[in-house]
Amino acid sequence: MLVFIFICLKGLKGQKEDVTEIKYWLSRDKWQGEVTTATLREWKQTYTTHNFDYFFIVTFDANLEGGVKQYKAAAALKVSEIPQLKKGMPIVIKYQGVPPQKIAVLSMQAEH
Repeated sequence: MLVFIFICLKGLKGQKEDVTEIKYWLSRDKWQGEVTTATLREWKQTYTTHNFDYFFIVTFDANLEGGVKQYKAAAALKVSEIPQLKKGMPIVIKYQGVPPQKIAVLSMQAEH
């Protein structure tokens, strides 16, 4: 029983982080920040949708603090955009502060 409770609580922790990232994406037009490009590393689909779009938590490389580091942020993707995700593809992000306190993915630029 104790193991079951531990697994449930661990799952909630991951969802809480996702919710925070998604809140930053939803409010991205309301906060000040810089816009730059980054390189997609990996992605994970969440259970959350926005209209007909699906939220993903993406991990990417960006030079925001004087050196390239990994960061995470939410992205909302249309169903047709999901198969176009490729490791190394360029993405456009908005971030606030150094080190970043808020980050949101503005767009993902699939190469044709």
